[in-house]
Amino acid sequence: MGLVAAHYTVGTVAVKVVESYRSPQLVTFHNHEHSSNHDIYINGPGVTINNGLHLDDTETIQLSVPAGDEVWAISDTASNELHVLIQRM
Repeated sequence: MGLVAAHYTVGTVAVKVVESYRSPQLVTFHNHEHSSNHDIYINGPGVTINNGLHLDDTETIQLSVPAGDEVWAISDTASNELHVLIQRM
């Protein structure tokens, strides 16, 4: 158990932002971009800008990630900053 914080640079190639873990994880995602049209999309492996959950610039959300699942992120622009805080249960 514990907290894990990380910052990622997300661009037009998908990047893994939450590793799989043996128990559920409560994950907070924050799109740290402060410019309009710097959106980030999250989903499992195979995420695209068409199938991902859309995070507007400066948006923060929290999701429960089931045990064994990963989360990936992608954007339609280069060099977007995503902050992630993971609480392992």
